[in-house]
Amino acid sequence: MGATDSKLAFRKGVFRLFEEHNIPYTADDYWSLFWTLPESVDDVYSLIGASDIRRARDSSRENLETLIDKLLNQMNAIVSAPNFPATTTSIPQLLNCFRVLSRLIPYIFESPECSEWEDKMFWVPRSVERVPEPPTTNDTTQGEGDEQPKSQPQYDTLPPRGQVIMDLTLKCLFLAGFTLPPTMATPEGGKVNHVIWESGVGSSTPIGSSRENDMHRIEVLRLLIVLLSRSMYVSPSQVLSKEDRWLHYVVAKTERKVVLALLCSLLNTACKYNPLGWGVPYNHVVFTDTREQLVAMCLRVLLVILDYHSPRVAHTMRQIDQRVTTPPAEIVSGADLLIQDPEKRALAEKQAAEVQQLHGYQTQEAGDGASQSVSTAPELELDETSDNSFRHYLSKLHRAQDFQFLIDGIYRILSNPMQANNTYLPGSTKRVRCHVEMMMLCWKLLEINQRFRSYLMETERALDLMVVLVYYSMENKLDPAQVGLVRMCAFILQTLSSDRTFGVKLNRPFDGHSSLPAAVRIPAFHGTYADFLIISIFTLIATSRGSLSTLYPALILTITNISPYLKNLSVTSSSKLMALFGSMSAPGFLLADEANHRLVGYLLEAFDNIIQYQFSDNPNMLYALVRTNSKFEKLRDFNLEKAIAEIERIRQLKEEKLHRNNQQQAPRISSATEDNKSVTSNDNTTPTTATAVEDNNKTDDQKQVDEQPKEDDSQKEDKQEQQSPQEQDGLSEKARGKLPESTTDNVSGSSGSSTNNNNNLTAPVSLSAAKPERQGSTSSLASTTSTSTVQLPGAKNGFTATDDWVSQWHSQLPLHPILVLLEHLVPQVQTLCSTQALTSDAQVLEFLRGMTLVGILPAPQPIFIRKFRWGEALVIWFRSMLWGQAYVASMADYCPWSGTQVKLFQIKQQIVGGNSNNNTNTVGGSDQQQQQSITSPRPLSSSSPQQPPRSSPAAV
Repeated sequence: MGATDSKLAFRKGVFRLFEEHNIPYTADDYWSLFWTLPESVDDVYSLIGASDIRRARDSSRENLETLIDKLLNQMNAIVSAPNFPATTTSIPQLLNCFRVLSRLIPYIFESPECSEWEDKMFWVPRSVERVPEPPTTNDTTQGEGDEQPKSQPQYDTLPPRGQVIMDLTLKCLFLAGFTLPPTMATPEGGKVNHVIWESGVGSSTPIGSSRENDMHRIEVLRLLIVLLSRSMYVSPSQVLSKEDRWLHYVVAKTERKVVLALLCSLLNTACKYNPLGWGVPYNHVVFTDTREQLVAMCLRVLLVILDYHSPRVAHTMRQIDQRVTTPPAEIVSGADLLIQDPEKRALAEKQAAEVQQLHGYQTQEAGDGASQSVSTAPELELDETSDNSFRHYLSKLHRAQDFQFLIDGIYRILSNPMQANNTYLPGSTKRVRCHVEMMMLCWKLLEINQRFRSYLMETERALDLMVVLVYYSMENKLDPAQVGLVRMCAFILQTLSSDRTFGVKLNRPFDGHSSLPAAVRIPAFHGTYADFLIISIFTLIATSRGSLSTLYPALILTITNISPYLKNLSVTSSSKLMALFGSMSAPGFLLADEANHRLVGYLLEAFDNIIQYQFSDNPNMLYALVRTNSKFEKLRDFNLEKAIAEIERIRQLKEEKLHRNNQQQAPRISSATEDNKSVTSNDNTTPTTATAVEDNNKTDDQKQVDEQPKEDDSQKEDKQEQQSPQEQDGLSEKARGKLPESTTDNVSGSSGSSTNNNNNLTAPVSLSAAKPERQGSTSSLASTTSTSTVQLPGAKNGFTATDDWVSQWHSQLPLHPILVLLEHLVPQVQTLCSTQALTSDAQVLEFLRGMTLVGILPAPQPIFIRKFRWGEALVIWFRSMLWGQAYVASMADYCPWSGTQVKLFQIKQQIVGGNSNNNTNTVGGSDQQQQQSITSPRPLSSSSPQQPPRSSPAAV
């Protein structure tokens, strides 16, 4: 459509679509304009405007129906031709049919007033009057002079339009001469041949696809994903309960051979892609790679299909959410085999009966929820493979070579951004944009196929995957647009940690740590993968500015799940665990939210597992426990009155120190304050110190409190000593809080990931010490000294701590094994140090290595593994993230959904550069001109700590 008159003729045809009613079905000259005039996808998207489609939909629906019928008839005629492609215009016309349909369908989906018409038009069988046969000569002769009775019209029943369009779309994905090479026609001469596009799963023979085949596949897959995007226009509260007929037809009514061919083709195309090509630097700058676009489209279609949940499964999932309110715990059988000391193992076996009685313990805190999950699991078991043939066949994969192919392909894409950011030549390595979709596919494979999961755990790729997940978490922890990616990484880490093989593998030395990118590399690190994981989780919590508070349960449970298998923890990782415990057991954090005490229980359970199962192999951890014994004693004596008094005391110390510093430093910062007054006027009501203070600007609808717990006195004193050099720069705490965030980030990042080069175990680093200075604290209180009128941190969120609530969870904390250990070890260590028998930390560690606690510690508790559990809110979050990712990624090309009224998530658009008059909804805008972020709606309420809180939207 290069000529101006052709474009003008096409625009007039579009105008006629809504200006004239009941355009005849036989007006072939008019209807053929839609598949003969456009020459590219740009013509279709630019000349058929959104307002044109809406006006035709609202005022001339009969014309829209006729247009869709004509497009389907033309597609069927072209595909069914025995000598396809019959003419040189067959393929361009077929492509135009796909483009026009992908342009029209989203605007039919978006209108709630059209839902009834949509169902009738696409999913009700059609009745078409049969054309009467002409009378024969004999009938005419015999009937001369006689009146013939008028024959009744006869009708033929045609399949629904939705079935026709879906069948044609799937057929065109395997059409020789279009999406397959011409040589792939069947021996009988048929053009439709359900062969697998690439070698890999289910096929070892490549078919030799061309660039044209890939471009045609992209066009067909674009229409397919548009047809499957009905859920984008359904509100989150109804997205699981309302049946999606388009998706249901694909997963439940497609032939087996089509399912297998499509499943393997999508999998192999995605996992066989190598973004580096021949490995030539900057090759992606010289050559355009259409393969990545095809890979991304294959991943999205596959993920949408695998994510299908029938309303029956959604109803069962909702019932489980209502009955199970805590993460279900599974008891690991044969846990006593982990005990390496023969005497301790004999004692454990002797007390096996007593151990069995502890099965109802479930860490006491999680006992009710866990026992409910055990009792309700047989009644409400989820069977998602029976309703989805794609999930069924994916779960049946079992060949080792298939698993290796999938693992290598997944890791190749996931590791690409990390490699691209760690090159000597900036920008020399192509960075793919489909790593989020590939991570989703990896998660789905781990969920659906247990054999794949077991195979992954047996290979070294499990540790490589863990490093990649940590990288993505650290790289995107402060990016609001990538919160969904970080959340997914945390959940996958919890999934991996629930496997014993993975926990044992973490004890291997991390030799390749020095080659990691700077964002995830720990200075002077010489430890195991377990040390790397624990330090990274601590740093992630300490430096994320409270944005990841909903992920604390998943991150802490990851540590708890691997704790029974950890050996030889380093000095740094041991101190980080103690700092994490000290911060989360602080009164301000415990009283800030109703579920915060669970995090302390999970950490205590992790310490118990290390003590009872790996005592002799963790002297650094034992030494850390001994040095911080006061924290456990304070938790043992914890009650509401003492907690409130402690919170108030710390608040007063903060105010006094702030007031003293302001008085001392006011003359030196007066000029700096005047210069920055206009910039920082909004921050003047939030004074900040090295230990974070109250965030007065926190909104009332924040469900989860800030992640910043308060340190105890010993940590506070140590921290003040460490900060004294920083205070010698002539700036007060308030002035330093107004410095650019990059300045404070450098300080917090170094303190959050610092290591100790010698064997001395330094005092545990406070969690708040590693945080940026501008972060608010959950332990802050209102300005009052009366215990009866003190407003607790969580009160603004609708929660107020009571004595009954405190006594309920405090009595169930698994403190007993640790207290018994400390009661036995602390006096001995203190006595030996006071008598100068032990003069160095190395001697203390050697003494601890030779200790035996046989007969001292109670019987080992069962090992409870808390796997990641899908809930209704998380399924909705995942679906909104999937479709949001598809929406944003499509903006770089031709987004079929741009400008439509999407309901599943919210769209935030921002102009980054270029002309300010550019429309943010312009199709095909470049990445430099647009930044798109997707925010999923508030998930349904759930009492599980893994669910996002109902008042904090999950950003994709």
